[in-house]
Amino acid sequence: MTESPLGLGIATRRVLADVVTDDLRDAIIAHELEPGRRLAEDDLANQMGVSRGPVREALARLEREGLIVIERHKGARIASWGKSDVEEIFSLRVVLEQLAIEWACKNATAADIAALEGVIKEFRNLSEKQRNIKNVSRLDLEFHSAIFNAAHHDRLYRAWEILRSQIHSFLIYTWTRDEVTNKSLMNTWDRDHQVFAHIIKKRDVEKGLKEINAHVERGLARVSKHFVNEAI
Repeated sequence: MTESPLGLGIATRRVLADVVTDDLRDAIIAHELEPGRRLAEDDLANQMGVSRGPVREALARLEREGLIVIERHKGARIASWGKSDVEEIFSLRVVLEQLAIEWACKNATAADIAALEGVIKEFRNLSEKQRNIKNVSRLDLEFHSAIFNAAHHDRLYRAWEILRSQIHSFLIYTWTRDEVTNKSLMNTWDRDHQVFAHIIKKRDVEKGLKEINAHVERGLARVSKHFVNEAI
């Protein structure tokens, strides 16, 4: 079977490895590149107008983020996930987010709280048409990244970076397949996230741990039902 073109443009701006990484990551998260698909360095380099060096560096970065798998003698392929993978990732996510909310309650500055509220304000300023899966999933990850940033815990933030792209991919996949859930999330996103800005501002660690645990559990429940048996 002939595979469809990758649909990736020429890399022309910033550091080339960064451009290639960002473009590939965006295509994988949006599921424009299907799970299991092989990625040949030469093909990517030719299509994106770069040498193999930036492509090789991009693939190494995306492997660390869990979006691709590099197999000896076989090269790179887009990662596939099943229910057990989702459960592993969310079990780690809840631990990381609990630590992040605890440290954020202790260490967040006024600028950190303003950053959290800035993401919420950006959501509120979106028109109904703009409140689509792409925009809201991006804001969702920006908000949670802002919590990790507010924790001022460098090693914790780096651990979050490893999971972030995989979680983003799950959000996109789930929201595109469940219109009822999607609509509900759009209607409650503001309220669901405002509570964390308020908790961090009030330095309420106990409530923060309770709320973040429930938040992540709801996310797992939404995502896991789309990964019952087969990997995607």
